[in-house]
Amino acid sequence: MIDNIKIISILLITIIFITFIAIKIINNNDIEEIQSNDIQQEDLKIENKYNEINVIKTNAKTNNNDENKIDFPTEIEGTEVIGKVEIPKINLVTYILAETSKETLNKSVTKLCGPKVNGLGNLCITGHNYNNKNMFKDLKELDIGDNIFITDTKGNKIEYLVYDKYKVYPKETECLSQETEGEREITLITCTSGAIKRLIVKATEFYD
Repeated sequence: MIDNIKIISILLITIIFITFIAIKIINNNDIEEIQSNDIQQEDLKIENKYNEINVIKTNAKTNNNDENKIDFPTEIEGTEVIGKVEIPKINLVTYILAETSKETLNKSVTKLCGPKVNGLGNLCITGHNYNNKNMFKDLKELDIGDNIFITDTKGNKIEYLVYDKYKVYPKETECLSQETEGEREITLITCTSGAIKRLIVKATEFYD
């Protein structure tokens, strides 16, 4: 009888021990699974954050490209376009042609002389005062302090402020001088009524 009790006791102790070990193993597995899930969630957060950063960087590059995107034609009726002129006060948006001739002046405003568009020096742009939307017919309405925007073929847009406005006779060419002390300037030229004189509008680069 005593031997039976001992055997039963040993069996119970063994069962309890095995059960305890089994519970501990199960709990450890649950903890490892929870930790694994936590690690996976953290990795997912990091990956999402990394993707967000890449999206931001990509968008930034895209926006920069959009800012420098050329939004004007490369030529007009076979003549090369080298830039764009925008004068908000007189609602003028027109394109600068590379050559000045009787033919090109009938198409748009043209580069008379000076540096490349938005280059250092005095870029002289001439145009008829015809009643066309892309000509200098309203140039006379500009005043000192008005702004003019010039965009080159690389998409660089520079603001200029009018600092002088006057009239000259056709043979008076001082306005074409390239002595600008290393600054960017533009000179807009058109005819007065009757084409007796030339209206000159001079502007220099605006700095914030």
